[in-house]
Amino acid sequence: MLERIRDENHGGDVHLVGGPKTIEAFRELGALNELRLMVLPMFTGMGRQLTPDLGVDTSLTLADTRRWPNDVTELIYDVRSPD
Repeated sequence: MLERIRDENHGGDVHLVGGPKTIEAFRELGALNELRLMVLPMFTGMGRQLTPDLGVDTSLTLADTRRWPNDVTELIYDVRSPD
């Protein structure tokens, strides 16, 4: 599937929308170089863990933040896996 996405995209950026399973699947393949999270101001108890099995070998570096209407905040992280 990953090769098909790369071939059909001709080397450009690919934007995926998904939850924890999608994030972890592409991270494990080494195909995730940026992670953008939208934080919405609502209370849901203890919240939800993004990805329960995020490998300790993955480094997330906050690259930027962006404010959206209604106090929504976008967090943009660079994802680095070990070489």
